Amino acid sequence: MKIRWAGFLAAAALLLAPVTALLPAAPAAASASTSAAPEADAAVANTPPFQLPIPCGQRWTTSTHDGHASQYMLDMVSAGGATQGTPALASAGGRVVTSQFDSQAGNFIVIDHGDGWQTRYLHLDRRDVAVGNDVEQGRQIGTVGNTGSWTTGAHLHYEQKLNGSVVQTTFDGRLVPVKWEYNQHYETSTNCGVSAGSSLFAQSPDRSAVFQWSGNGTTWNKVGGAAGTLFAGGAGVFATNPTNGDLYKMNGPNNWAKIGGPAKTFAVTGNAIFGLSPDGTAIFQWTGNGTTWNKVGGAAGTIFAGGAGLFATNPTNGDLYKMNGPNNWAKIGGPAKAFAVTGNAIFGLSPDGTAIFQWTGNGTTWNKVGGAAGTIFAGGAGLFATNPTNGDLYKMNGPDNWAKIGGAGHQFAVAADAIYGLSPNSDAVFKWSGNGTTWHKVGGPASFIAGR
Repeated sequence: MKIRWAGFLAAAALLLAPVTALLPAAPAAASASTSAAPEADAAVANTPPFQLPIPCGQRWTTSTHDGHASQYMLDMVSAGGATQGTPALASAGGRVVTSQFDSQAGNFIVIDHGDGWQTRYLHLDRRDVAVGNDVEQGRQIGTVGNTGSWTTGAHLHYEQKLNGSVVQTTFDGRLVPVKWEYNQHYETSTNCGVSAGSSLFAQSPDRSAVFQWSGNGTTWNKVGGAAGTLFAGGAGVFATNPTNGDLYKMNGPNNWAKIGGPAKTFAVTGNAIFGLSPDGTAIFQWTGNGTTWNKVGGAAGTIFAGGAGLFATNPTNGDLYKMNGPNNWAKIGGPAKAFAVTGNAIFGLSPDGTAIFQWTGNGTTWNKVGGAAGTIFAGGAGLFATNPTNGDLYKMNGPDNWAKIGGAGHQFAVAADAIYGLSPNSDAVFKWSGNGTTWHKVGGPASFIAGR
């Protein structure tokens, strides 16, 4: 049965409240530095905010040739690095309508963006999405390759179509010039909405804007306006409206869509987002369409998630349960001071904070993997814990094998392949180098950080 998320609202009047908090707004003066988009060469109306389907900052050539059925079909090749194997990204948010192999086009994907707009990606080495998947702008959909009989070298064949016809490509709201073979046009990607691998997002000190780290130096790109709380994970980046708690999903830079109403808390797994109703009596999962959510569980104290799945605590005694399917939950352990979920495991800090345990995956059996800790947190990059006395940060390299990697911080955020820290006074953001206790500064002041 379909359950509308509006049912979570405490008062029907909230349904009528205007929502503007996540619309583009001027960056706060104290925010991290931003990169300005190039000025448009021409105004293009009623066009999705397409970006180059290549990772942020990379420079590629675009050209066409006589063999194309339309002069607006583009072939893209790296201008300064490897073409083969480079991530191919969704150039705008939408739904995958084709993901298959063809003897001529090779591995190819088609994304529908609504209002008659589609994009096509041909000759991929690998396809990472399936038909029916919703993808945000910047999501990796595959890798560039050389598959199919229509290609003689690694490149990405790309098309933008409107109502079935190939049209002149636009990136950053401007028309891309038509250039023929051996007379290429150069484009630098500003497709920085959701990167392949590690991504870091931050709220400005006054929470008036959301920024994403570019991955280079201390440059950040503004991707949203004011938000209450950020949630990030494999399924994407989400934020609540600071006024009424409504939930939004980021489909690209400054492109957010409302997907539900307020909740007591939200939790993101590798491919889904869940919400605990404001009164704590039921758990819902977003269907991926509009603002429709399905009920998947009953009352809970809190919920948390990660690559290993969704977990919830019993609101009465704190016992821990794992969701094995909609309305199918199994008890796996007792209460804890804190739980943390990595890509393939769940850990708990004992109620008195004296030991860290890992669930074995069977029944309610847990193994001790660490000693006392202040708190624990986790993500794709692994499990981390703070020293209960001085706040120093440790990484678990194996059961009862921990290494100090840094000092105390105001907040830490674990992404897919990295860990970031907000300094004790919140005046700078740092990324762990992966070696010893060395961290590199990647940004200025922030109020909150979230990794995915």
